[in-house]
Amino acid sequence: MDIIQIVGYKNSGKTALANEFISYLRNKGFLVGSLKHHGHGGTPAGIYNKDSESHRRNGAVVSGVKGEGMLQITKEKDWQLEQMIDLFQSFRLDILIIEGFKTAPYPKIVMIRNTKDLSLVEQLTNIQAIVSRVPIKGRSWGFPVFSAEQLAFVVKWYMKEMKKT
Repeated sequence: MDIIQIVGYKNSGKTALANEFISYLRNKGFLVGSLKHHGHGGTPAGIYNKDSESHRRNGAVVSGVKGEGMLQITKEKDWQLEQMIDLFQSFRLDILIIEGFKTAPYPKIVMIRNTKDLSLVEQLTNIQAIVSRVPIKGRSWGFPVFSAEQLAFVVKWYMKEMKKT
């Protein structure tokens, strides 16, 4: 399973690029998974006031609900990224898109909102490309820099250069 991270600060376009990847790859026949870091504090929305959640609150170590061909599982635990990746590998995916988890060691695309965000590029490792809302001039980064208006092109570049397909 290949992994590509999309990282950046809040409202930098991470989800837009993730959706572009998912849609393109799915249309090409790839099995794609996504994992998003909920970095805004609090519990992710959508799990409260449900019977399966009341089961968990009353002592179930894990709870789940199935309906309309979907399965939602809740397991309260301090999950490490590697544990979540191991879980996702059991689904036999071709590619896992990870949104967030900035310091993880996987190949990443950095989303830039403004010139202040460029500090991320100096802090992170394994950067494969930058996608920026503002022009970035005067530096040679050693990897491509794309405009945020070119999301489809970023995905095609990834498939050509990173996947070698």
